[in-house]
Amino acid sequence: MKITTWFFALAVALLIGAAPTYAAGVGETCAGIAAIQCDAGLACQFEAGQCSTADLGGQCVRVPDRCPTGGAKVCGCDGNTYANDCELMKAGVPPDHKGECTGKAKPPSGARS
Repeated sequence: MKITTWFFALAVALLIGAAPTYAAGVGETCAGIAAIQCDAGLACQFEAGQCSTADLGGQCVRVPDRCPTGGAKVCGCDGNTYANDCELMKAGVPPDHKGECTGKAKPPSGARS
């Protein structure tokens, strides 16, 4: 391989690696197999009860800079209880169910029990 061809291939590889990542806007799909992040000020909202779903995708929604202190508690798929939906979404955790968590955390998708 000629040196010029090698340098060209290297330049292309560096340009591809330096490409900006995509951030989804309000109402757009996030997470999933592509691991799409939401724009600043947004969080990925997931459907409840889908803890064992592989490559779970959600939808970007606006979240306040500071979450309210009250609200209904929610159990995350990580087995932790969050003060409200806002705190759960800011943590990037899919919801398991409304209310406090009981028992142990569910294993991640594909894990063996």
